[in-house]
Amino acid sequence: MATARPMTNEQSLEALKAGLNCIDQGLTLFDANLNLVYANKRVCDLLGLPEELARPGTPFETIIRWNVERGEYGVGDVEVMVKERVRAAWEFRPHTLERVRPNGVVVHVSGWPLPTGGFATVYSDITAQRRRELDLERRILMRTDELRQSEERLRLIANELPAGIAYVDISGQFQFVNGRFARAYNLKPEQIMGMRERDLLPKEVWDYVSPYFEKAVGGAPQTFDTPITFPDGRRLDIRTLLRPDRSTDQTINGFYVLSVNITREKQAVAALLQAQRIDALGQLSSGIAHDFNNLLTIILGNLKPLSDRIHDEYLRSEMLEPAIRATRRGADLMRRLLAVARRQPISPSRVDVGECVGEIVKLVRPSLGEDIKLTYECDENTPAAFADPALLETSLINLVINAADAMNCSGGSIKICTNANADGAVAIAVSDNGPGMDDTIRARIFEPFFSTKSDQSRNGLGLTMVQGFITDSGGSISVESELGHGTSFLLTLPAAADASKEIDRMTVTEGAGSYPIKDKLVLVIDDDQAVRRVLRRDLVAAGANVIEAENGAEGLEILRQVAAVSAIVSDVSMPVMDGITLANAARKFRRDLPIVLLSGYGADAVSKELPEGINILHKPCDVAAIAVALANSGRLRTREGMAAAGEVRTSSYEKGGINP
Repeated sequence: MATARPMTNEQSLEALKAGLNCIDQGLTLFDANLNLVYANKRVCDLLGLPEELARPGTPFETIIRWNVERGEYGVGDVEVMVKERVRAAWEFRPHTLERVRPNGVVVHVSGWPLPTGGFATVYSDITAQRRRELDLERRILMRTDELRQSEERLRLIANELPAGIAYVDISGQFQFVNGRFARAYNLKPEQIMGMRERDLLPKEVWDYVSPYFEKAVGGAPQTFDTPITFPDGRRLDIRTLLRPDRSTDQTINGFYVLSVNITREKQAVAALLQAQRIDALGQLSSGIAHDFNNLLTIILGNLKPLSDRIHDEYLRSEMLEPAIRATRRGADLMRRLLAVARRQPISPSRVDVGECVGEIVKLVRPSLGEDIKLTYECDENTPAAFADPALLETSLINLVINAADAMNCSGGSIKICTNANADGAVAIAVSDNGPGMDDTIRARIFEPFFSTKSDQSRNGLGLTMVQGFITDSGGSISVESELGHGTSFLLTLPAAADASKEIDRMTVTEGAGSYPIKDKLVLVIDDDQAVRRVLRRDLVAAGANVIEAENGAEGLEILRQVAAVSAIVSDVSMPVMDGITLANAARKFRRDLPIVLLSGYGADAVSKELPEGINILHKPCDVAAIAVALANSGRLRTREGMAAAGEVRTSSYEKGGINP
């Protein structure tokens, strides 16, 4: 068994980011220039924020304007509403508020300034909590109205509730408090009766809450959070609800106070922001990827044959083909997530560098602002690169954003050039005319967590990631920079093989007679019945015969009984016996048996030793990739050859039919 390497700091941080995409709270980080540093997936789902606005570098004002135009803050003059919110953000003050979205979802927003600039904000869906609080409030008010004439019964009821309850009259005096409210101040209820709010609350607390009390006296319901240090030394975060008491003629007599301890909730949020269990979060993201990729396998496996059978060009071009592209895009996004989390090895392929750079320029240019000019020049002789396309794109974006940050949005230019170097490799240069670097900084830029930004708006891992990707791809990276004369990064990557030598995996449906698995008996093993159904249909359509099992142990038993099995296509992660254990066991008595494993995880296979020649494909994958992988895995055994050797046996599986 191979020993898994401990995660590097870079890997740990990236795994943390991946894990933060799985928490139930939304999280955003803005730097001192009010540009987005990070937004997790939950904040997009919770606020309806489109993916393009959740990318690092998006200005705070752009997001606010998008919200205002959608009516997220109600009706009003767009420019005035945007200006006011941006102005408030520039103050970098702690803030807590609740916002009811147009769809009825209640969002609790808590923001904290960072020590050296910028701020972090946590968004929580408290719709259910607010409904519970409103229901509790409704029940309290109902009981109070019913028992107004019975003060003793009111005390009995209020003292049983898990909250501090009080009633303050129009003059600001406490006329009623329950036992829980009084105990928080080490007093008895009768000691508080007749006291004014300002006499009971600590001065710093009163200075903060007095505006809310004034509004409640004016008839406006109030809800706010505040930390309070109680006489016994405990410092708790308290959520307070103030609800006016109206007479039948709508005269305000005072207001009710409902106080709830939310310290644990705040501590939970803080714990999530400072999560240390990186390994557990990484495993969680990998598990999600497994289930997600299984779903994509089923979706893509059903959409492709459906597209072949529908001859309505409009339905194909306007509905099916976009759905297929979106599914493949989903698979690519999941692969990027796993790659960033370092749970999947790089997957190099042929990349048109000119096309890649062009797309990056179109993607990044709008976020750089009007003061920074971004251009590119791609020599027509630039060869295709052999690299992971997603990580190449991420690396170039990282370099462009770093260059823009160095110029501090004060004007300048960034240029990307590509060509073939003297050795025939792909050369990509990213240059800027910014302030440049001295020798000391230039010598440390690839160190993990090293950053020249005093506001800590970046994590110091970007260039480390770029260097790791380029090195893992068999390339090199260098930098030239001088103070006052800009910076230039030079990346080299190996060129891809000539296109004519590559296997065209999309043409396998033609010429089925030459298909590697035609007329072969393939054992398909997967614990997900829907995935097995898709694999079976694709393999049968390609000319293979199929027999199924739902776990490795069952598949191994079938393999022992059915000598006619010519190949195995198996999932990696399954109950009872996983695919890697199955592959090792199968090869012990069928050494030349072609085996291909399918995985919805990232690099989970590297933790176990695989027999030589066995390939692992990442879900979703098409039957063409499976066929090519099987052909490369070993010699497919034909029925004729095994019959000649006296190895064919008839079993109950074959008698019952193998192509249901």
